[in-house]
Amino acid sequence: MVGCYGLGKGENQINLRKCEIVQQIKFLSGYPDSWQQELEQKLNNHPNVEQWAYIVHDSDIDDNDKPVEPHIHLVIVLDESLNISTIANIVGVQQQYVAAIRQKIKAGRGYRADIGGALLYLTHRNAPEKHQYSDDRVIAKPGFDWKAVRAKSEKAQDANKSYQKTIEGILSGKIRQYNIEEHISIDNYVANRQDYERAFEYREKILKSQQNRKVDVIYIEGDAGSGKTTLAKKLCEDKRLSYCLSGSSRDPVQDYKGQDALILDDFRPNIMPLSDVLKMLDNNSGSSVSARYHDRWLQVSLIIITSVLTIDEFYGEVADNKEPIAQLKRRCKKLIHLTSSTMEVYAYRTATQDYMQIASAPNPVAAIYADVADDSEDDLKDFCQSLGVEYKPEGLPSDYIID
Repeated sequence: MVGCYGLGKGENQINLRKCEIVQQIKFLSGYPDSWQQELEQKLNNHPNVEQWAYIVHDSDIDDNDKPVEPHIHLVIVLDESLNISTIANIVGVQQQYVAAIRQKIKAGRGYRADIGGALLYLTHRNAPEKHQYSDDRVIAKPGFDWKAVRAKSEKAQDANKSYQKTIEGILSGKIRQYNIEEHISIDNYVANRQDYERAFEYREKILKSQQNRKVDVIYIEGDAGSGKTTLAKKLCEDKRLSYCLSGSSRDPVQDYKGQDALILDDFRPNIMPLSDVLKMLDNNSGSSVSARYHDRWLQVSLIIITSVLTIDEFYGEVADNKEPIAQLKRRCKKLIHLTSSTMEVYAYRTATQDYMQIASAPNPVAAIYADVADDSEDDLKDFCQSLGVEYKPEGLPSDYIID
């Protein structure tokens, strides 16, 4: 920032309301004895100068570790935009030393010059690699609370850094719609929601350009109450994958917000035709899944289907099942069959185009339900009381004792 700002052809036509000036003090009028008095008098007496602050940098080092000539950094705020030649005449420097405020701050849909950023640079507060000057070295127009302006800028710049970091996190896939609240405050989200939504849309375009993906698909079949959903969630949690648990409605991905895994719980064959199911489960190319308001692009590494139907029964009932069943089975490379007490594990084999059993064991989630105790007597009495009915249990064993 030290040095002059060269002006190209036509740049003397630039008008500025906020600017900064860098000039070696030996070239200022009144140097060496009265330059400060003359400078401040010019600034205070000009009707268009609203605020000003400056500092002398006399301890700067250049890239070759040599001392830089002592110079001033002067920040000026005008009540209206003036031509840079006019501003230069106010201060008594050549116009190539007058520059627009370089640091910008987010304002609505765009950016504006940040006067606070220029004030931060007076003491090198925003340049920690440079010599740090104390605040009492700064000289400002009487009544100009430049420290308050600087503090406001620091707060805004922190918010701007958070904004930029969030955008980068969304585009990289680190921040997704389901966990955005873990990364930013509600105020940040409300202020920049449209930008973040557009970033998510752009992220989706990135995913669409990356056709190949690696996704495992597991089909869990079993009777109601056998623990299919619990097992599906456990598989995700054991792999430390975030997951979306869908319902059995016509829009199974309406709640998907970019989670690592998708559990198609109680997936019914009438939800979508087989061709759409096969596209959704395809491990070789990504595709969007139809949703009610906005098609979803799945960025998952695991899809688990749970159903009371065996995979053969599912295929028999699904619409548009013109493709052979092997197309469905080869996508669901792993299959688990649950009963209330047992679990059988199968793996798809291309040679036979069918499943081969690879393991069997007791149902691993049965123990979870075995430890669930009945409601206590007091809980049941309180419940009946809340309904305004008398607690009169019926059909209990003859040896059941009611307190």
